[in-house]
Amino acid sequence: MNPAEPTLTLAQTLWLLSPELVLLVAGMLILGLDGLRPRQEGKRWLPYVTLAGLASALVATLTLWDCNARVLFVLSCDPFALAIKMVALMATGIVVLVSDVYIRTRSRYQGEFYALLIFSALAMCLLGASTNIVMIFLAFDFLSITSYILTGYLRDDRRSTEAAIKYFLYGAVLSAVMLYGMSWFYGLTGSTDLAEIAAVLRETEHTLRPLILPPLILMAAGFAFKVAAAPFHQWAPDAYEGAPTPVTAFLSVGPKIAGFALILRVTLIAFPMDLAFVSLDWRTVLATLAALTMTIGNLVALWQQNIKRLLAYSSIAQAGYILIGVVSASPRGVTAVLLYLVAYALTNLGAFAAIIAFSNRTGSDAIDDYAGLNRRAPVLALVLLISLLSLGGIPPLAGFVGKLYLFSAAMEAGLLWLAVVGVINSVISLAYYWKVIRAMYIAPTQTEERLTTSPTLAVALGIAGIGVLAIGTFPGPLLALLGMVAQTFFTG
Repeated sequence: MNPAEPTLTLAQTLWLLSPELVLLVAGMLILGLDGLRPRQEGKRWLPYVTLAGLASALVATLTLWDCNARVLFVLSCDPFALAIKMVALMATGIVVLVSDVYIRTRSRYQGEFYALLIFSALAMCLLGASTNIVMIFLAFDFLSITSYILTGYLRDDRRSTEAAIKYFLYGAVLSAVMLYGMSWFYGLTGSTDLAEIAAVLRETEHTLRPLILPPLILMAAGFAFKVAAAPFHQWAPDAYEGAPTPVTAFLSVGPKIAGFALILRVTLIAFPMDLAFVSLDWRTVLATLAALTMTIGNLVALWQQNIKRLLAYSSIAQAGYILIGVVSASPRGVTAVLLYLVAYALTNLGAFAAIIAFSNRTGSDAIDDYAGLNRRAPVLALVLLISLLSLGGIPPLAGFVGKLYLFSAAMEAGLLWLAVVGVINSVISLAYYWKVIRAMYIAPTQTEERLTTSPTLAVALGIAGIGVLAIGTFPGPLLALLGMVAQTFFTG
């Protein structure tokens, strides 16, 4: 507890926590309404109640935009936390849109599904705002538990159950490893607050350096698991393939948003750049993870024939690109990370919206079955094309602008070698994205049957496609906003 911090009234505290409280109430309301009408067929109202809860939380977040305060001594209500909340709520809203038909036709337990999505959004909001390692661990495991349940949501599907078990076992081990690293830091510094840990390390960095590197690596392992960075990525392909496709879409985006928000806050507050030796150590660890993650993700993706597994390895590679911005440890690097998270969320969710629309009608995730998609569903093929080109970093799409800023931040920080590795890997990635594009536009179709799309999926496709084009074409306003957010870590 910092005695210099002003004491907040109960009303002020509730207001600063209003986004999280709205999500908590929305999740409980969904469970309650679903429990009152358990036998109702269809339950078409559930997605709209969920979207209303997310929209209300977004409005509550916007009302806090000018705030910069500590809440309950373990959370921060600052521009960075609020930006992460907005991205998390936006991404979760798109996942709700793409889930409607898929979940309604495959499960009787729709209320629990949407409540879990709401609670996952709540966990992401808490992770983005946490400034205490105890709170970080609790929010981290909260998000992990909801993700495990969502992965095994189709309880009668052996692949879904198997994926959830693998994800759980892997996550439980690495959560324990991360917690041990956190406890080590508490033992060294006598504090669980990130700012106070930094203050102690400033005085004892030279004497404690040999003892700091082991817990730093242990914590990095836990963070790498959450964002599916190599070599802690092995859970991702099986979880992505076995989970319900809307859950796969969420897993590819949600934990990454929360994970990178957590990594930025921990590294830049607890281990700031003025700690010369400690900052060198964590930047070296993360730079190595970035290069390894990009390379493994892209090379293994070349051999995939299932589109969900292909996007799983693509997602692993994307985590490597984002780590470049983290390692840069500069205002430009933080801005690049935030920009790429927005671009990646829209791009990947657009791709998964198209995959869900296709699998709803065909029941297949094989890349070969996408042959002739441009003739069967031209709009669907176009959105998937835009998404894949954006992931590959082709201009003038959002992914290109994001990678441009990531690589320029690395060069500005003197990490030319890491930027070169990123560029080479971006070129490699075009080979497996081309595999899907070739199937859609060049390979002969096996059937001329037209594919239709539900209204909610069409809305999700439209939001993602327009968003990717808008950010790639007019990135200026978003960059200005995110540049201001990035100053959270470099002022005062």
